[in-house]
Amino acid sequence: MLPAVVPILLVITTAAAQDCLFPICPPYQGGSACNDNSTVPYSSPDDFTITGPPLQAVHQSSQPPTGLALDNAKNLYLTYPRNNGLTPSQVTIAKSFTAEEPWPNAAIQNCTSGQDPSTCFINVQNVVLDSQNVMWAVDSGINFTNPSMAIPGGAKIMAFNLSSNNSLIRTYTIPTALLANGTNANDVRINNTLGTGGFAFLTDESKYGGILAVNLTDGTWTKRLFNTSVVMADPGYVGSYDGNPIYSWNGTTKSFINTASDGIALQSGNVYWGVLASRRFYYVPQSVMADFSLPDEDVLNSVVFPGQLGSEQAGFTADDKGRLYLTASEQNAIYYVDTLQKYINETVNGVPPGGSGFVQPENYVVKTLVRSALIQHADSAAILDGYLYFCTNQLEYSPPRQYNNTDNRKGPFRSYRLYIGAGPAV
Repeated sequence: MLPAVVPILLVITTAAAQDCLFPICPPYQGGSACNDNSTVPYSSPDDFTITGPPLQAVHQSSQPPTGLALDNAKNLYLTYPRNNGLTPSQVTIAKSFTAEEPWPNAAIQNCTSGQDPSTCFINVQNVVLDSQNVMWAVDSGINFTNPSMAIPGGAKIMAFNLSSNNSLIRTYTIPTALLANGTNANDVRINNTLGTGGFAFLTDESKYGGILAVNLTDGTWTKRLFNTSVVMADPGYVGSYDGNPIYSWNGTTKSFINTASDGIALQSGNVYWGVLASRRFYYVPQSVMADFSLPDEDVLNSVVFPGQLGSEQAGFTADDKGRLYLTASEQNAIYYVDTLQKYINETVNGVPPGGSGFVQPENYVVKTLVRSALIQHADSAAILDGYLYFCTNQLEYSPPRQYNNTDNRKGPFRSYRLYIGAGPAV
C-alpha cells in the first residue's frame, strides 16, 4: 500500500444516468473523454490484447491511493497512507472526478504531539464497508519516521456509523503484545454475523506475516499463523511488472521484496488471503479463526492451499455468488475463482458443471476477468450494484522498488469500475 490524495469521475451509459455519483457525469466509455488515455502513464490500448469488459474511469487522483470503498449511496472513499511521507489527508470522500475532501473530518487526519494515538489517524491503509452500513478504517499505527514498530495504541481499526453523521462507534486497538516483530496491519474484512457481535479479520504484511482476528463484542484479539510459510513471502522473490523484474532497493543495494500476507476477503465461510511477494493464496474457515481457544498448530493444520494463481497479488474482494476476485499486478489484470459448484460451467478433474456445495480446492481454476494496460497495480477493490470498483497506484514504480530509490510513478492515478452482475459478499 502507498500514500496519496484524490479526485473522481464516473462513467455510465445515458440509459443508466441514475448511476451517476456527481452532478456532472462524463460520457460513457465510447465517448472521447473516457477513451482518451493519453494522460494515463504506462498504458496504451496496443500494449497487449485486452481481455474482458471495458473499464470505466470513476476517479482521478493526483497521488497514489491504496484503499477504496463505496457506501450504499455510491459515495467513493479512498485512502492515502503515510508509508513513505506525509499526505494531505489519509482518508477522503470524492466530491467530483478531481476533487475530494477529508473524511470523516479534517481534524482526525493528523495525530498531534501528546494526543492519544487511538483517537486519530497515523497511517490508514484501507477503508471497508460492512453489512450494517458501518465504515471501518484500518490504521497500521506505523509512523514513517520509525517504520520498525507500530505506536502502541495507534495500531487499530475504527468503526464509523454512516447512518449517524459518520460518528465514531468504537475503536479496537491492537494489543501491544501483538505488535512485536513489526506487525503491520494492512487490510480488514468484517463478518457481522459470526459469534454474538461479529468478528474482524486483518492481514499483517510485515515480513513474518500473520492473520489477526478481533471479537467485536468484547474487543479481544488474537494473531495466528505468525512466521509460517502460509503467510510469508517466497525467499528471494522477484516479480515482474510491465516486463521488468522488480527488486527491493536501498539506494544501489539490492535485496528482495518480503511483503507477506496482504489482500484479504471473506467468502463461502472462509478467510482468504494472498501473500504479496509470491503467487500463492490460501484460506481457512472463519470458525477456526474465531475460536481463540484452538492451539496455533490446529489453526495451521486447517489452512488450505488451493495452488499457485499465476501472479503477485494485492487486493482481494468477494461477491454474493461465491466468486473471489484477486488483483493480479504482474499481469495488469484482475483474476477470479469460483468457490460454489453451482456456478461452475465446465468439467474439472472429472467433476461435471453445476451441482451443489463448495468447489474442492484441487478443482479451483483461476481465470482472468479483465486485463488492460490501464491496470497499473490494482490495489484495493469493492463491489456495489453489479460493478467491481478498484484503484490503481503503480506500486512497483515507487522508490523502494526502483534502483537508487527513484520515484518512477507518474500521475494521475485512476480508479475504475467494470460490470460483473453481482453484489458484495454477505
